[in-house]
Formats: sequence, structure tokens, C-alpha cells
Amino acid sequence: MISLLLTIAVIGLALGLLFLVWKLRKIARKLGQTRKEMAKLNNEFQTALKNLEEKQWVAYRQSEIYAQLLNELSFTKAIPPTRSWAASPDLLMTLVAEVKARKPKLIVELGSGLSTLMMGKSLSADSATKIISFDHSAEFAQVTRNVLEQHSITGVEIRVAPLEQYDAERTWYSRKAFTDISQIDLLVIDGPPGSKDPKARTGALLELASKLSPKAVVIIDDANREGEHAMAESFAKAMPGHTLRFLPHEKGTAVISPS
Repeated sequence: MISLLLTIAVIGLALGLLFLVWKLRKIARKLGQTRKEMAKLNNEFQTALKNLEEKQWVAYRQSEIYAQLLNELSFTKAIPPTRSWAASPDLLMTLVAEVKARKPKLIVELGSGLSTLMMGKSLSADSATKIISFDHSAEFAQVTRNVLEQHSITGVEIRVAPLEQYDAERTWYSRKAFTDISQIDLLVIDGPPGSKDPKARTGALLELASKLSPKAVVIIDDANREGEHAMAESFAKAMPGHTLRFLPHEKGTAVISPS
């Protein structure tokens, strides 16, 4: 009888130990999963923190350049906002520097707006430079005209060139608007809108490469995007004696200039 009771007790103890081991293993698995989840959350937090720090640095840098622009060009009236869909200060500063240094006779700009204002403002009163800015939207074109008028800027022509089918692969500005264009000294490409179509701006290469002057400079905004990056490389190949540089700007800027 005692032997039987001992046997039952041992079996019960063994079962209890097995149950305890099972519970401990289950808890260990949960702890292990919790550690993995906490590690994942920590990695996500560190990534988010790094992205936030980078954005803060970009914002600080852009505000710094913006202040330099205002000082450089001596604005006395309000100007439209920068960044987002509008040009960023780093691009605008590059455009101003190119215009002042090279004094191009003809500037052709694809996509009017804040960049038109900055380039127009950078011209001296007796400048012989002509700026022709093309926009697909009559509404946007008029907004730019109004801004230029507010700042008493002359020597800038805003042309409306509606988008149309250029070929089987792309739409682009109406070619009729470019028939009188030749010997472009500075070509600025920031249009038409290209966020959804990587080929949206490639018509510039097909239509305007042959209209560039021998010492022309081409500046392309949004060069961080695949379409604009590839277009910049194609433009450079079509311009012998020129060098392509990608500037580490907020949206990426490609500059093709004489070597």
C-alpha cells in the first residue's frame, strides 16, 4: 500500500515537474518573442529618429540658403513659398550663381514659377539676357507673370505651351511654341510635371538638344528621380566637351556644363 502511494506521489511529482517545465518553456518562448518585438521596435525607432534628424538638417540647410538668397537678391517684397512642389532654395541658389557668373544671352526654362523670379531678379538693370519660360498651364503662367510684375522684373517672357502627344512614348509641350528658339545658353528643366511619368520631361532632350549653344549649360531639377537622372545622363552624352555633375540637393540637381 505504501509502495503504491509512493509510486502515485512520484508520478504526480513527475507530472507536476513536466507541467512546470512546459510552462517555463512557454514563458521563455514568449519572452524571446517579446525581445524580438522590442528589438524590432527599437530598430524602427532608431530609423525614424535618423530620418527625423536628416529632415531637420535638410530643413535647416534650406532655410540657411533661403536667407542667403534674400540677402543676395535684396528682395523688398514677399516671395512665393519654396520647397514641396516649388523649387528648393539650393536649386534656386545654383540658378542665381549660374546666371550671374555666365551671363547667358538666352535662358530657356521649362516650368515657370519661383525659379523664374529668382533668375529674373539676378539680372542687372542693363542686362542683355532674355529669359523665356514655358508652362503647360495658362493659370500657372499668369501667376508667374503677376509675381514678376509685383517685383518690377522685365526681360522675361512667359509662354503657354499646352501638353500634347509628342510621340508614341511621351507627351510634351506643344512644339509650335519652340519654333523660334535657338542658341540656348542656359536650359533649366523643371517641367512638365514628372512625378508620375519618368518620361514626362524627356522631350526636352529630343526637341532642344540641337538648339543649345556650344557652351550651353543644362540644369535639371528632381535628379533624384530615376527618369530625370537617366535623362541627365542622356543629355550629357549629347553634349560633347561637357561634364555632368549631380549636386546633393534636396531633390537632386543635375548640372551639365562645359568641361
